[in-house]
Amino acid sequence: MQLNIDKNTIISAKKPHNIFLLNLALVHLLMAPATLILEIGITGLLIPLSISLLIMLYSLIRVKNFNINEHWFIYAHWKLALNRYRLLIIAYSVTLVFLLAGWLISTTSPDPNMRDIIFTVFIRISVMPTLLMVLVNFFLESSALSMAVKGEIADSIVNKLPEDIKAQITE
Repeated sequence: MQLNIDKNTIISAKKPHNIFLLNLALVHLLMAPATLILEIGITGLLIPLSISLLIMLYSLIRVKNFNINEHWFIYAHWKLALNRYRLLIIAYSVTLVFLLAGWLISTTSPDPNMRDIIFTVFIRISVMPTLLMVLVNFFLESSALSMAVKGEIADSIVNKLPEDIKAQITE
């Protein structure tokens, strides 16, 4: 849906996508590999995960406490970013399943060195779903940021908005 949106509203609508992209770039693509290189083990995965979850929590609180006096277009873009975070949470869940499987498999080995090797291999494998989803979200959020700049919003997002906000669209 193409709209005639003023520049201040567009600047505010870009904010959730900029936050998301910074989360992806700084936390996932820089911090996560750095902590793996430092070989601090599973803690190296938990630090970026915790920071990312805090950023997601901020976005969730921002959507839940949306000021009705703000433009609905801003809310729609916050909601769009929040929907994309769900994809990232699914990837985190798959990563967790792989980590748990690796831990369970590694505990079956009687040799402590083999346990470490198996678990290290599973750590490397388990980050792949999250890494792939980070790349997918980079593409999705870049296009969403472009949409915000152009004053566009997907019809599917408009259809999911609360009725009181949909009423603002027709005004």
